[in-house]
Amino acid sequence: MTSRGVLEDHHNLCKTVGFRLSLPILLSLPVVLFITMSSDFPAYAATVGTFFFAFGTGEISAIMVGSALGLNPFVPALLVTFIESEISLFIAWNFDYLKKIPKIGWYITKYEGKAADIIRRRKSLGNLSFFFIFFTMFIPMHGTGAITMTLVGRILALGEKRTWLAVTLGSFMRSLLVASLIYLGVSFL
Repeated sequence: MTSRGVLEDHHNLCKTVGFRLSLPILLSLPVVLFITMSSDFPAYAATVGTFFFAFGTGEISAIMVGSALGLNPFVPALLVTFIESEISLFIAWNFDYLKKIPKIGWYITKYEGKAADIIRRRKSLGNLSFFFIFFTMFIPMHGTGAITMTLVGRILALGEKRTWLAVTLGSFMRSLLVASLIYLGVSFL
């Protein structure tokens, strides 16, 4: 390859990296502006803070905190889904950079290759992998957040889009279930 071709490849890589690192942040800016301009800022801030700092139950606790502070339970549920979707998008897009980390990257590449071979031999496992990520994300257990499930989905060779979709749908359904239970519980009071 000529030096010009190497420079073009490097330039294209820099554009892709910049896009993949900045797009999730740019997508969240309107939400951040809405939250900071809202009269319910303390409730939104508590919801986001609980999401990030409540160990093990952040997603569920964030929805409960937001609704306890006067928000309709479906609003914090959508906010939690958005945050988890953004996290999943960021990790799914930038997963390949983990493979470049010395010593760790070799293991990730090895396991991803093994999973891809198994899924190629047994086509039905590809769909099962999607539903595994979806249901594991849907069931509120410790360690089944967006970060973990996105990493598992990529190691299972689901690809960027299918992993992101499975995590986002699972998060949405879990948040919708929790918000519905809160809404029904409050309506009976």
